[in-house]
Amino acid sequence: MYADLHLHTTYSDGTNTPAELCNLAKDSNIKVISITDHDSVDGIKALLSADVPKEISIIPGIELSIFNNGKMIHILGYYIDIYSEKIDKFIKQMSDEITKSTKVNFDYAKERNAFDYSWERVLELNPGLTRVSGSNVIKAMKLDNYIPPGTSLREMYYQCFWRAGNKNYISFLTLSEYDAVDVIKASGGIPVIAHPKEIGDDNIVANLIKYGAMGIEVFHPAHSKEDVIKYKQLAESNNLFITGGTDWHGNNNRFNTYFGMYGLDSDKYSILAEGRRTNND
Repeated sequence: MYADLHLHTTYSDGTNTPAELCNLAKDSNIKVISITDHDSVDGIKALLSADVPKEISIIPGIELSIFNNGKMIHILGYYIDIYSEKIDKFIKQMSDEITKSTKVNFDYAKERNAFDYSWERVLELNPGLTRVSGSNVIKAMKLDNYIPPGTSLREMYYQCFWRAGNKNYISFLTLSEYDAVDVIKASGGIPVIAHPKEIGDDNIVANLIKYGAMGIEVFHPAHSKEDVIKYKQLAESNNLFITGGTDWHGNNNRFNTYFGMYGLDSDKYSILAEGRRTNND
């Protein structure tokens, strides 16, 4: 694979550091990567002081996590200014709301005897994070080898609590998918609709395109061959950027994938040419 533009690190819910991802890319002969942590640019900032292989080009990115009317909608942002005050303010509000939602759902689950575990321990085992999500709760329990009664950690995460869209989920998120598009553009970036199949409603995808989303993540492990064809045609017919990636989370991967399994197979895609143009300006 030539480019993998959807990677998560330890700065959100992945298990690889940013530097480790760069080395994985080098070992996999991937030329371009984008670190797209959930609601954070700290992983990109960490690379400024890291020893990055010179063979690897890095597109600064982010994945904004929106929960609206029972739907999870993720918006990827590429080429953003990671020092933009606007994106920083947005991230802070998003992080505060996600952490509040996680804490309320944690207490709700604990009151219903889903587990016997402390919030303080979650924070202790996730030091330095300003955004605490359900995956961080699971990470803490896993590190403690804690097994909840009557289920597994994975089942508890995906079927019970902390994951927006589940019937038990209590949300305090107020920002919309349109706010996400706006702040990415205001930060000099390109807003892209992430894994549209997982939204579960192509009307939302169509409305985002009308509003001003500039790309679609066509290549993704959640997409079947038919989905790839459909969303590629949709992108081309609307003159949108085409992107793709493995949605890599390391040991937290949702899909049975290997590094670089999904992405862009050559340098012909205009999202990459945009990077070359920007870097030469």
